[in-house]
Amino acid sequence: MAYTVDYLTELIHYHLVLGEADDESADRNLSLLAGEIQNLATRPLWQEATWVFCDRCGCSVDTELIHPDGHHYSDDGDFYCVDCWRAEELR
Repeated sequence: MAYTVDYLTELIHYHLVLGEADDESADRNLSLLAGEIQNLATRPLWQEATWVFCDRCGCSVDTELIHPDGHHYSDDGDFYCVDCWRAEELR
């Protein structure tokens, strides 16, 4: 049987929160559960984000969104966001 996130959330709320005598016990249960869920992740949940800024308009872009071939970098090394890159191509 497949369980939905909503169903599992309801189970957690009922058994680990409402089933406890006080808020401290419920918070401890949720903290332990969060730690166990974090161990199930298939990739690191916390990783540092790096950003570059468009040399024309100044908007920031997460480096994970930049194509690995260096697309959007001009020959002189300037970086352009998608909108500025398209504007440059239209010139």
